[in-house]
Amino acid sequence: MRPKLIALADCNAFFVSCEKVFNPALEGKPVVVLSGNDACVVSRSLEAKAIGIKMQAMGSEVKRLVQTHGLHIFSTNPALYRNMSRRVMQTLAHFCPQVEVYSVDEAFLDLTGFREYDLLDYGQQMRQTVKQWTGIPISISIAPTKTLAKVANHLAKSDPSTQGVVDLTAQSDLEAVLSQVDVGKVWGIGRQTAAKLRSRGIATALQLKEADQHWIRKTFSVITLRTVLELGGMSCLPVESTNDPKQGMMVSRCFGRPVTALSEMREAVATHTSRLAEKLRQEGLETRRLIIAMRTNRFATHTAQYEAAQEVKWEVPTNHTDQLLLHALTATDTIFKPGFQYYKAAVSAPELVAADLRQASFFAVPASPKSQQLMQALDRINHQLGAGSIKYGAVGLKQDWQTRLGYPSQRYTTQWAELPIAKT
Repeated sequence: MRPKLIALADCNAFFVSCEKVFNPALEGKPVVVLSGNDACVVSRSLEAKAIGIKMQAMGSEVKRLVQTHGLHIFSTNPALYRNMSRRVMQTLAHFCPQVEVYSVDEAFLDLTGFREYDLLDYGQQMRQTVKQWTGIPISISIAPTKTLAKVANHLAKSDPSTQGVVDLTAQSDLEAVLSQVDVGKVWGIGRQTAAKLRSRGIATALQLKEADQHWIRKTFSVITLRTVLELGGMSCLPVESTNDPKQGMMVSRCFGRPVTALSEMREAVATHTSRLAEKLRQEGLETRRLIIAMRTNRFATHTAQYEAAQEVKWEVPTNHTDQLLLHALTATDTIFKPGFQYYKAAVSAPELVAADLRQASFFAVPASPKSQQLMQALDRINHQLGAGSIKYGAVGLKQDWQTRLGYPSQRYTTQWAELPIAKT
């Protein structure tokens, strides 16, 4: 079996980069993107990093830097980021037939069949094409395993001399590289595992690579052992094409203010369920299971805590909003408890099937043609006039529990009314 050759393409400060694509005036300026409810920093430009802003810094703390340092702040814009991510991944697919989308801003590529190429040059071609076609800067790291590709990616981002591309297979002294990587920074090593490793004198990636494998397996788990093997160059984690059907789907949002009334929780769950149904239809998928979950704010220690979830099942898979709402709202009524300040609700479908490959049931009653036509009309109207133009009454009208966005940007790529304006 030929040794693997795996590349990791990682978007640089992805959320910030998405904002810069449509607002070139931000180039060279300190920019941050905040999480839901503008709670904390989840993306920052190099200029923001230079003035001391750390990841996860509280949104309330960085606001004072707007006046003193000219900081530009944006609330998270999921619609824009998802669409830009899709464009980046589609561009990468031009360079390699096997691409695994690992996260919204990362993808692994199986370059095993590209050994005859000049890999550094090929990586630069990827960077330049993604930048030209999407406006997003990326870093490319190449190694025999996913874990080593993650190690190399840190070099690609932190060392300007690499010009954003690192090929660990061409490194003459890989051990020197691993000796500079803290064990807690190794992909797959959690905080508790790292602390336990340090207590045994294993403080770097090199020391972890050289650790006794029997002891690692006995003390930790096969997952940690797999990480050790990957650091040694043995590929244990193949690149899995993301053309395969999704195994699950979730819609989850934090509330803009604490929710205490059942009526508002029903609106939130109905909103999430409607969005989930829409996504299922867009991707030609159906589900026969839903999990409805809700919880209070775990960090608000001065308030009573509660979280609950309920799974509901039925026989015939569906993606029809009305049918999913019936199940979701019944579960909401069951698990909601008054007297708590709810922070978040989620609706997930953990078991998905292709709509055109649904297994028939002798006893089940199929959806009526009119219901199918209704869903098609609903999607068509919302596509033409904008999301939420027509919706079920269960989602409510006011929805003042929605996530707060104090610094919104436009959904430049998905909403006609929010297209950027070019002035000449």
